[in-house]
Amino acid sequence: MRISNIQIFFVYFILSYLGSLSGADIEKSISSNKTNVTATSISNIKNPTKWFEWGFDFRFRHEYHNNASTLSGHKPSHEYNYQRYRTRVNFSFIASEDLSLNTRLTWEGREYFKPDSKSGMNWDEIIFDNFNLKLGNQKDRPLTLILGRQDISFGDKWLIFDGSTTDGSRSEFFDAARLIWNLPEHKTTLNMIYFDIASDSERWLHPINSRNSPVTEEDTRGAILYLENKSIKNTQIDGYFIYKHDSKVLVNGNSGDRYIEGARAVFRPTEHWKNTVEFAVQSGTKNGDDLLAYGGHGQIQYLFNDQFQNKIHLGYEYLSGDDPDTQKVEAWDPLWSRRAIWSELLVSTFATESNGRTAEWSNLQRLEAGWSISPLKKIEFLATYSPIFANENTFKNKAGYSDDGKFRGHLISSILKFNITKNLTGHLWAEFFFPGDYYSLDRREMATFFRTQLYYQF
Repeated sequence: MRISNIQIFFVYFILSYLGSLSGADIEKSISSNKTNVTATSISNIKNPTKWFEWGFDFRFRHEYHNNASTLSGHKPSHEYNYQRYRTRVNFSFIASEDLSLNTRLTWEGREYFKPDSKSGMNWDEIIFDNFNLKLGNQKDRPLTLILGRQDISFGDKWLIFDGSTTDGSRSEFFDAARLIWNLPEHKTTLNMIYFDIASDSERWLHPINSRNSPVTEEDTRGAILYLENKSIKNTQIDGYFIYKHDSKVLVNGNSGDRYIEGARAVFRPTEHWKNTVEFAVQSGTKNGDDLLAYGGHGQIQYLFNDQFQNKIHLGYEYLSGDDPDTQKVEAWDPLWSRRAIWSELLVSTFATESNGRTAEWSNLQRLEAGWSISPLKKIEFLATYSPIFANENTFKNKAGYSDDGKFRGHLISSILKFNITKNLTGHLWAEFFFPGDYYSLDRREMATFFRTQLYYQF
């Protein structure tokens, strides 16, 4: 069943109304019914007792993209048009300040209008994307331990972000044990993490209405050490080490042992400047071959701090590519950053170079120039331009790629973010990609991506 514009407007209206019932509006609404309840009632609803807390959020997305993977309008399934409905409900059972059980149930159904081969509603499954026991609290204790399924990310989410890589933004959990050691006198935090992520979604926590949808393409175990230090004024320096062992499960899965050493620094020399730089080296084995890859990124941002919050930035990213003439693997592995961190459109384009592994960012040099402005208090507009290059002609002998071209193309994106109420936000997103000579002549048509989003959080 297709959802009509009237139905969409009805959902939008209901969410807008619910979102408006916050703060002063709640007081007015309740006062009109001659009750003594104030805005704190919402807090009382979410936290009815000292030992229980809950909440929910709903995200509606309508997405359309054309030529994203094919770069040609003459090939089958070049056009996608669909809607996504993600609903999450979270519960926390609090025994004390130092002990709590935290859970979150997530469902994301999709209705496809195009291509015809996928047309219809996909009801998907309901998963526990959080289920963990937390011992200790970072406010009063030097050590905090989190055991179980949890969200983990650091820095700019360049390597450590999404442990469940195959379902896009439905979830981003790690099955892990995480020990956080705070050293406030040294302004330092050390994270020690052991993770064990299974491809089989039923291994640890059985989904409701299970569809046997894999969480990743391989079974993964390993450890992360991540150190954050803020002892230097206006500066944060991070250092990290990652060991990752992969056992191939799906056809496009990987196997081998990876070792990653990296560092990140953020400098704020004045109130107008923010500079970031990060670099990492990867070594070990991948699918039977030796691995040695390099990657780095940096950004210089200038904040005008004016009434419109104008900001401009320049950025650069380098990810090594695989030289087809060597036996060694030089291709950068994005680990757990296979998400639309800098492009929604190109997550599908890059998947064609990695046997369908979405957002397998590798083999690129990317420049970025961007600007953002808030013309009104609740509105922000962002625009970026990126010329993108390949470091290697890894696929020069395969269909769809040129023999010697290294220019991937031009990427232009714009985002309009808006806050409707305290609880209801949204955005309009557009991207355009103009392929370059890295691709063959029959794969150089403009690709597009458009999205409308509404997000309600209670």
